[in-house]
Amino acid sequence: MKNLEKLNSVQGVYRLFGDDILMIERAEKLLEQKMHLEMPDLNKSVFTDENFDIEKLLLSCEQMPFLSEKRLVVLKNIEKLKADDLKKLDAYCRSPADTSVLVLQENVSGTVFSKLPAEKVHCKKLESKDLEAIIITAFTENNQTVTSEAVNLIIDFCGKDLLCIQNSLSKLLYCGKQQITPEIVKKLVKKSDEFSVFEISTALTYGQGNKAIILIKKMLETMEFPVILGLISSHFRRMLYGVISDLPPAQIAENLGVKEFAITKARSLAKNISAPKLLQIYNLILEVDYSIKSGKLSAENAMYYLVCEIVDTIKG
Repeated sequence: MKNLEKLNSVQGVYRLFGDDILMIERAEKLLEQKMHLEMPDLNKSVFTDENFDIEKLLLSCEQMPFLSEKRLVVLKNIEKLKADDLKKLDAYCRSPADTSVLVLQENVSGTVFSKLPAEKVHCKKLESKDLEAIIITAFTENNQTVTSEAVNLIIDFCGKDLLCIQNSLSKLLYCGKQQITPEIVKKLVKKSDEFSVFEISTALTYGQGNKAIILIKKMLETMEFPVILGLISSHFRRMLYGVISDLPPAQIAENLGVKEFAITKARSLAKNISAPKLLQIYNLILEVDYSIKSGKLSAENAMYYLVCEIVDTIKG
């Protein structure tokens, strides 16, 4: 978002995208500030899947602002656009109104607006040091202390997602404890699915089959095994790409439609396994998935079989 922070004058169309919803919202707020938007109730329109109509959106973009230099029109949470609507939107983006700023929002894997002519703003997750500062400041202002281990655990559990971190802080700030320790974090902060799968993959990577089974069973309390299997499959796929690709994490993340943080974590773990073994494991997961869907294996038997085979492959 540094390109927005240094902005002196706003353009007609922006595409805000990234792997952190809260950072995208912050980018939108920053644009509002740069626009010096007056009376947002009258000069800001928001369109989503629920109320989207291309003609109304274009009319809103052409509408004159009231006691403000420009209007702000936001289009977000759109999964798909009709070809004709996309064509009209493209035509507008090529010649936007001087009195409006159109903001197109989508997450990092979104491609609805990717080919439209717009100023692109990649809203990446904050670096660990920035997240650490936010967390420590929150506890300090609440007259609490927090250990460095607890800070790192909050960041890891939340996958560096700022919204998740803020939600977790709301629990920790009012838990009645003067000092926040890793033990308190483990009790009050829910692990993201991404972190849980990373724990499972780490256990498998180091041949800790029993630990992997325990972790999988914990995830089974809230989701079905085929879903967990899909998450594990995606993680090993990222590990494989991390080993065989020379591209930077950000580019791999964009290619795979995942978060950059996920690629960084997967690549660090993948250093312990050779590319041929990773490919073998990835193919094994696909075979097990097929066996479950075709009725050849029950979910429970598939879980034990998969863990044993992965551990044997890594140790072999």
